[in-house]
Amino acid sequence: MTKLRFKDSYQTLTYDFIKDILVICPKCEQKAIVKASEFSFGKTDEYDVRLVCSNCGHSKILSEKPSSIVYASNEKIISGRHYFVGGGIDPFFHLPLWLSENLNGNLFWAYNIEHIEFLENHIQAKLRERNGIEYRNKSIGSRLPKWMTSKKNRELMLKTIEKLKRKN
Repeated sequence: MTKLRFKDSYQTLTYDFIKDILVICPKCEQKAIVKASEFSFGKTDEYDVRLVCSNCGHSKILSEKPSSIVYASNEKIISGRHYFVGGGIDPFFHLPLWLSENLNGNLFWAYNIEHIEFLENHIQAKLRERNGIEYRNKSIGSRLPKWMTSKKNRELMLKTIEKLKRKN
């Protein structure tokens, strides 16, 4: 069923979906999950972020991942973790996402089922409303690429979303 209106695109951020991220297990290549239930950048206990595969039992906590150099000068070196939100990998362990598909040279991805359903609602809507909300450049509605939101790609995008939802 095609939605006529969608109101949350300009209030929701990609960060809102990084709690339980579906990834490809680095050991068995089946679906695994990165659990980051109480994550907040700069305030997270690295022991709270963990990778778990129910297929092979592979498990890892973020604190086991080596840190890297964040800043270096002649006077000091600062190491830490790089969190990368967006792009088809999880922000913590940088593993490929389970819910991803290459479409004509473009990568379509979602962190989890909530994220893909949000994208589905946005893509199928004929009217994407701002509801008087100031323009938020970090919102999903303002950050999605044109190929994804274009009317000419709507049918392909919705078929891809259905395929990925069945994969879950």
